[in-house]
Formats: sequence, C-alpha cells, structure tokens
Amino acid sequence: MTDAMSSAGGLMSAEMVAIPAMVIRGGTSKGVYLRGRDLPADRSLWGPYLIDMFGARDARQIDGIGGAMPTTSKCCIVEESARPDADVDYTFAQIGIGEERVYWDFNCGNLTPAVGTYAILAGLVPAVPGRTSVRVYQTNTRMLLTVDVPTGPDGSPLVAGDFRMAGVTGPGAPVTTDFSRAIGASLGGGLFPTGRRTDVITVPGVGEVTCSILDLANMCVFFRAEDVGLTGLEMPADGPLGVAERFHEVRRAAQDLLGVDHATTTPWPVGVTAARDFALYGGGTLAAADYDFAVRFAGIQPMRDTLHEAFPGTASCCTAVAAVTEGTVVHDLYPRRKPGSVLLAHPSGVSVVEAATHDEDGGCVVDAVRIARTARPIMRGEVFVRKAEVERLCSAIPAEDRIRSAVPPAGAVAE
Repeated sequence: MTDAMSSAGGLMSAEMVAIPAMVIRGGTSKGVYLRGRDLPADRSLWGPYLIDMFGARDARQIDGIGGAMPTTSKCCIVEESARPDADVDYTFAQIGIGEERVYWDFNCGNLTPAVGTYAILAGLVPAVPGRTSVRVYQTNTRMLLTVDVPTGPDGSPLVAGDFRMAGVTGPGAPVTTDFSRAIGASLGGGLFPTGRRTDVITVPGVGEVTCSILDLANMCVFFRAEDVGLTGLEMPADGPLGVAERFHEVRRAAQDLLGVDHATTTPWPVGVTAARDFALYGGGTLAAADYDFAVRFAGIQPMRDTLHEAFPGTASCCTAVAAVTEGTVVHDLYPRRKPGSVLLAHPSGVSVVEAATHDEDGGCVVDAVRIARTARPIMRGEVFVRKAEVERLCSAIPAEDRIRSAVPPAGAVAE
C-alpha cells in the first residue's frame, strides 16, 4: 500500500499524500478535477482515495473537500488518451454523502463540458483562438463525446458571456457537448434496451405503469407523474413524504424488467407532466408558456430522500431524445415551442436541449443531441489524502470488491 500511495501525487509527509487538483463549476454542478497520473496505477485504490479526499463518511463532509450535496460531491479524473479517436479519457465519480462509497456506473452531463475546459487548462489539449474542440472518451459509459470550448485570442477558455442557464447565478460563455454517439451508455445496446418504445412495469402500491426506457448518455426510465400518484411539480424541500421513494420504486421496477441489479443507479427515474405554471425552487414563477413539459428526478445516490434541485445534463439529453421520438410516453407532451429544441422545466428553471431523431428501417436514429453549459474554474492547488485512512478503508473492503467496483482501464470494454 505504501508504495502504491507514494507513487501517486507528491508526498507531503509521512502521514499524507498531496494530489494536484482543480475545482471547476460545470453547469449546475461543482467538481474536483484530477489527473489520472496523480492517482495510483491500481484503479481499485481510487475509491478509498476519493472517500477520504471528500470526507464521504460524514453527511456534512466537513472533514473533506466535498460539498455535502450530490451536485457538489463529484470528481472528474482526466488524462491523455491512447485512443486515436479521443484526446482525453475522462472518468466520473459520484462520492457518497454519509457513506463510504463511490458510484462509478454513470456520467455527469453538467461536469462533462468542463472536462474540455480542464483539458485545455491542464495542457492536455492544444487550444486555438475562437473555439477548441476536445474529443472525450467517457470511461464509465464507454462513449465518445465532443466538447466545444469557447477560447480567447491566446487559446485560454473563456468564462464571460451572455449565455444563461437555470440554476446558475449570472451568464457565461456557452460550452457545448455533443452526446449523439452516446447510445447504449449503460447497457451497451441500442437506444431502447427492451426493444420497445413503451413497456409496462409493476410499481408497489401503484400497480401497472406504462413507461419508456431509453439508454442515451445515462439510461432513464420515463413515466407520467400522475400515473404514480404525483403531480410532477413537486419540489425538493416541500414535497410530501415518500415522493423520492416513489421514484426509487419506479427505478427498481424498471431494473426488474431489464434484469439489472438494484445496487446500480440506472435507469434513472424521470417523472414527466404537462406544462403548468409553478413556483420555482429559488423563487419566482415559471409560466406554462415558457416551456414544453416539466421533469422531476430523484436518484444519483439511492439513499437520497429528496428530489434533485435541478436536472442532470445527461438526463436532459435522454429526455429530449424521448420527447422528439414518436411512440414514447414523453412524446405526446412535447408541443415544439422552439423548433429543434426541447424546453425542460425543473425545480430551478428551464433547460434547453437540441435534439432530433428519425425512424429508419424500423429503428430510431439519433441525428443530434447537444446541451450548452457554462463553466468556471474556481481553484487550483493540492488536496491531501491521509495514508492511514486509505489503509483503513482498504482493510475494510475486500480486495475483490475494490477491484469489482473500480472503473475499467481507459479504452477497455467493461465486463
């Protein structure tokens, strides 16, 4: 263990290891960005490193760099790629809050655009004035993405701009990500993993519910909120008790249909409902005329007992594709207020996704799906990991479990 730890980052003392890090806000999330070379070569040790780094076992994360919310307890590990079709490899980690666990089985769409920003700032990709494209291999989902970063005359990423997004104070420069090739992100198959555009699942306490399961960016299961006894306009803080658990029940029912282990986080449950006026989470009112339909989401951590404060970027992409594709439970709610775009209303406001599909030979082809986010670098320095804590975590977790939970090597195909 000592050799593995001393080979990662710079040795600060006999007790701690210093890891170079950068904190960047990407969209409505904030993440810690690390270089893969600064972590142990043994990827089964990455989890223990991050658990101590973020202070995961404390729900307040006071003893670490975590922000005690799913949107701020995230890490992006980036390194140069050996693949000819990618510039960087990017691994996403969702760190537990009040639990010594790291979730590796999905990607964060809000932090993905900032991977392009980080790659430029870290010198992994040569930048050009105007706009720099960064080809990203996303290791968790084994997908290729393209991030376009606005850059200044010297090639540095631009921060200032007039693009506004819900859930973020103030405008910024839009960083766009193309997710059109991210089909089969969770199960490695097609857009519709069951082969059908609608399915019927049995939800405890509700009965049979018609849903649509799509696997793009992150696999999601879509259902009409009213079909499970909800309004679809519930809020994180003031929703009735049991709302998030109803979402988890839908997820587990979909997992049973797919034959997926309940321990995984996908398919993400997304409740949808028709547009109506509602009061926003941060104050103010959103008019029905300003969006296409409303979405609500509960997940990321199965222990999370409230709805998401906004809406994940990858779920936005999957939802938009469902909206523009005939035959899904989402499609009938989509009034096309803005041609070529889908306007999704969540507790913090409206997210806009460019999406287009067409049917071909009995299947569905995704022509485009893009999201824009703003990114702002916040801090660069070193974060400290305690050697004794990593030793303790490794002794508590059997080696085979560490290996099983570690992400596969970059460029590899997961078993």
